Amino acid sequence: MDIQSIRKIFFPAVNDAIKEMEEQNLTCNVTLLKRIINEAVDGSLNRNHSCLSSVIADFSGRGRAWAKVNVDKDNPVWNTIKLILQEEINSSEDNSDIFKRCTSMIDLFENTGIAWMRFAGVNNKSKVIRFQLRIWGSKLEDHIKIRIDSNDYSYISNLEGVPHNLNLESGNFLEDEIVKKEIINIPVSNKDLKNLGIQTLEDILIEG
Repeated sequence: MDIQSIRKIFFPAVNDAIKEMEEQNLTCNVTLLKRIINEAVDGSLNRNHSCLSSVIADFSGRGRAWAKVNVDKDNPVWNTIKLILQEEINSSEDNSDIFKRCTSMIDLFENTGIAWMRFAGVNNKSKVIRFQLRIWGSKLEDHIKIRIDSNDYSYISNLEGVPHNLNLESGNFLEDEIVKKEIINIPVSNKDLKNLGIQTLEDILIEG
């Protein structure tokens, strides 16, 4: 295999593509750019590929990691979200923490009219888009995993913000606070120690 000859073909082509991007003021992070190039190669070779780079781009940037789904019985993504939450409810003990949180999350989504979840990545081979249902609050990383078929992506849009900042969540969802104990140093005399039956270091040295 003549690698150097292949490089002489590809390198100038990629260089020209990046120059054209700059001329059109198009920006893209390196990781996403590499994915686009891989998709271009797969497409040219007629290999099975998903073109999920557009999904990653939709959730790239500050405050753009959250997805929005309309609560509608005809929406397959909402049906998947509700099913997963219901399965958690059915498999947990009544009145347990996860039972209460999943139940409350379904009620919250239905009352709000939209459901929200955090983008977690894509799987090119299975053409699946991964999300997180953060039933403990958007600020906490604990979550329930959810996988959506890329064919249903048209039912998903960007939330354009973080649920907590958009006041979609009730409560503070703060992590348990660490209570620091105050150490109080009170001087104690040898006489006080003897009255309590406690030997001092001096007493031990004298006995020795």
